[in-house]
Amino acid sequence: MWSQEVIAAISTPPGEGGIAIVRLSGDKAWDVAGRVFRSRRHSFAPRPWRVFLGDILDGRGERIDECLCTYFKGPKSFTGEDVVEFGIHGGAFVAGRVLESVLGHGARLAAPGEFTKRAFLNGRLDLSQAEAVIDIIRSNSDIALRNAGRHLQGQLSGEIGEARSLLLSIMAQIEASIDFPEHDVPSVTYGEISHALNKTAAQVAGLIDTTRAGRVAREGLKVVLVGRPNVGKSSLLNRLAGRDRAIVADIAGTTRDTVEVELNIEGVLISLVDTAGLRESIDVIECLGIARTQAAIEQADLLLVLIDGTVEPNKEDMTLLQSTAKRRRIVLVTKEDLPQHGQLLPTDAIYISALTSRGIPELRARLAAVARASIGPENSLLVTNLRHASLLHDALQKIESASSSVTEHWDLDVIAIDVRAAYERLGEISGDTVSMDVANQIFSQFCIGK
Repeated sequence: MWSQEVIAAISTPPGEGGIAIVRLSGDKAWDVAGRVFRSRRHSFAPRPWRVFLGDILDGRGERIDECLCTYFKGPKSFTGEDVVEFGIHGGAFVAGRVLESVLGHGARLAAPGEFTKRAFLNGRLDLSQAEAVIDIIRSNSDIALRNAGRHLQGQLSGEIGEARSLLLSIMAQIEASIDFPEHDVPSVTYGEISHALNKTAAQVAGLIDTTRAGRVAREGLKVVLVGRPNVGKSSLLNRLAGRDRAIVADIAGTTRDTVEVELNIEGVLISLVDTAGLRESIDVIECLGIARTQAAIEQADLLLVLIDGTVEPNKEDMTLLQSTAKRRRIVLVTKEDLPQHGQLLPTDAIYISALTSRGIPELRARLAAVARASIGPENSLLVTNLRHASLLHDALQKIESASSSVTEHWDLDVIAIDVRAAYERLGEISGDTVSMDVANQIFSQFCIGK
């Protein structure tokens, strides 16, 4: 059904660039492409996996642009169908004209994510691999990109497949024992079921254990700047960001709301949050900002605790140091370019100056080190997709429920219900048991042309 319609779309981002690509897919993709493409060769026969130089024509047979035409013969293509790509000059108008000509000769405009959806439906990718495509597109750090690449290569699919195979084996043994009790089929024992369930639970739990690191890889290490007003939080944020992102003034309490920027430091993503200064205040708006500061502190992966080095630490400074002592933090002594006063207990504090950049390289290195430690080994597989994490939790819950039933020696058919439910939950990750409505929702998040 999917191959009978030829779909087409511009597969490159809108705007001007070196090239633009118009992609077609479907069993009759070349029939449509051949109506708009004219080769520079006198005798021309399309050959798969070759690139041809020629011209794109409009509905009146007039030349729109010269192009490079690439023909991929299904099933050895991204979608599993015949695919044709026109590489043309990268202007929005010319790409639109080429697409218009293609649509006028028998193709229809592709829906968002429809090329990847066809790859899924034709067995070129499972659903987790298809989702990895959009993760690659949206990646904003080396770690996120590498992890998405592992998913696209099928590493998560392999883990899920192993767990499902164990569950399938359990189901087969249980059902054989139930359906053929009088035959010479060895009955599965509760001990055997328990052993297999424990093995599967450990595998699923191992994937769940990576979700926290996966969140850091996907969203970045959430780093919150805290300190009393006018200690230099906004100046530090601007220095790290390399631009004026937050308002800086000598007036204490200038920052009233949280300001967030994303930084890519040594290939890892850092989400840096500037906050309102912590102090007692009767200003209603400032109090709201301080409340948001407290909320940001609770959600932080790492705190940057700023202490003004030009004055003796006061009660608010000491309270902040004590209250964050058990949190993951880096203590920063600010305004190092000015005369310093007082001694601080934390011996690993970094003395910094947002004005001269003193201490900033050390801080950046420390931030990258903490982020990498939060993510784990560089070659580890991380679960970054929230849908996958939810399904893994559901599957583990069903496995644990089945294990409890085994311990209590419930009937095998009761145990089989939870085992099958866990099997189906994991199948929703790979797409083997997912509903078409869910699949459509996933692919609708893609851009047109992918």
